[in-house]
Amino acid sequence: MHVNSTDTGGAERRRHKRYQMKNETFVFFGEYTGTLIDISEGGLAVQCAVLEEDPVFPALVDIFVAKPNFHHLPDFPFSLVGAAQAVPDSIFNRSMAKRFSIQFGLLTHGQLTQLEHFIANNAVLGN
Repeated sequence: MHVNSTDTGGAERRRHKRYQMKNETFVFFGEYTGTLIDISEGGLAVQCAVLEEDPVFPALVDIFVAKPNFHHLPDFPFSLVGAAQAVPDSIFNRSMAKRFSIQFGLLTHGQLTQLEHFIANNAVLGN
């Protein structure tokens, strides 16, 4: 799966409020593992190290948090809608930390319920 766009045009297009997590949360997509930056009912942002300039991702993503309670959201369909360098590139560092913006695909009623429960129990819900 390739990135659709690296530029959002500066306009806010989100329909759903984004939440940060209370504890470290991981996102698994294929051979890549990243740290969740924020999440909403429409998608998420994740940071991970990649060795390739243009990584290819599978069509499904898993979200996992172990503390304080184990939660696993398996097989969520997604598309990659943005990518940005997370830290300055260095000639001494072959891996590149990137921030990926992910939009969820069509979720089942069960997946949407799981996601709402996940956010309610693991996100910082204050203003």
